Amino acid sequence: MAEPIIVRLINQQDLIVQWLPVKPTGVSEIQQGNLQALAKSIANRSVILLLPASEVLLLAIDLPVKSNNQIKKALPFALEELLADEMETYHLVWHREVKGKLYVAAIHQEKFKSCLAGFEEHGIKLDSVYSETLCLPYIEGSCSLIIENQRAILKTATWLGGGIDTNILPIVLDKILMDNPSLQPLHCWSNDEPAQWLSELSVNLSYHKIDPVLLLLETDVKKLKGELNLLTQAFEQKNSLSVQWKQWLPAFCIILLTVILQISVLLNGYWQKKQELATLEAQTVSLFKQTFPEVKRLVNIKVQAEQQLIDLKKQSKSKGSQFMQLLYKTGEVLTVNSGVEMRQLDYINEILQIQLNAPDISQVEQIKQQLESTDALSVKIQSTEVTSNSVQVNYEIKQK
Repeated sequence: MAEPIIVRLINQQDLIVQWLPVKPTGVSEIQQGNLQALAKSIANRSVILLLPASEVLLLAIDLPVKSNNQIKKALPFALEELLADEMETYHLVWHREVKGKLYVAAIHQEKFKSCLAGFEEHGIKLDSVYSETLCLPYIEGSCSLIIENQRAILKTATWLGGGIDTNILPIVLDKILMDNPSLQPLHCWSNDEPAQWLSELSVNLSYHKIDPVLLLLETDVKKLKGELNLLTQAFEQKNSLSVQWKQWLPAFCIILLTVILQISVLLNGYWQKKQELATLEAQTVSLFKQTFPEVKRLVNIKVQAEQQLIDLKKQSKSKGSQFMQLLYKTGEVLTVNSGVEMRQLDYINEILQIQLNAPDISQVEQIKQQLESTDALSVKIQSTEVTSNSVQVNYEIKQK
């Protein structure tokens, strides 16, 4: 991914900017123009925007809280006397060094919104936004200064500094050095020859002439790792993929809910069928044991039942026992009647007693007639009991 272009805002009212375009030859010159010209030059690359130092107030406070939620609640009270306007008019971001002070960057919300809207209108994607003060080269214990025409940028600590007019710079700088005599030396960069008053300051002066200033700021921008990035919290940029994803979120939730409901229905049906199957298997085992009590070990009920039926047929053809003949003939009739469920079977005094559940009363009589039609059986209905969804009937079957 291509690195962001460093863009410096020169005129906030007219949104005039400076930038260093990337050329294949590697040799580039600082360009200056409006946002339309910038958008054409950077070819959809993202931008690190540097705001004028005078637009962003940098502060350091002692705030004995740690979590972001606690800082967010306590910060308005801590800054109330340090800001000129009402707290609600500012956008605040902060950074705390390990076991150190809390550093705050404050900017007027409406000005910042207006600035961001201009870049968005021209399709310029902002990667981050910093005060240009933070990009001044800085050595611990010293003081850094950039003088550019009628503007000056002063940096007195890693996260402290600001922008002032050059007319009052001598007074401000002299006051700072008097209050902080340990700030030595003074590193100064300017696009002009040094002024006389600079040499009169009681400080070791290291003077460098540079033009344009953006080349100097660009070097230290890359050292920033997101600290005091104004494009955070309420102004955090949402990429297009995130926006598109959120647009489709309601539809995705509906689809997900539908899938969950369908899976729930399928799982519910599966468990119901599984329970029904377990019940039928238990009934089958019970019926098999009642029908063939001599079989002690059950391995495969279907195969064992088929083998027993084969034995019954053989016994029927070879005039087997009376019980087996009654059972065989009765079984032939019951197998052709769907919906019939055998509940109990007994053989007492050469009489086969069977309890069945039949779907309706008409099938009860139909089974009786089918059994008697064999010309070998005598059938008697001992009792019937009609329930909500079936008829329970007891038959007595014997040979004529």
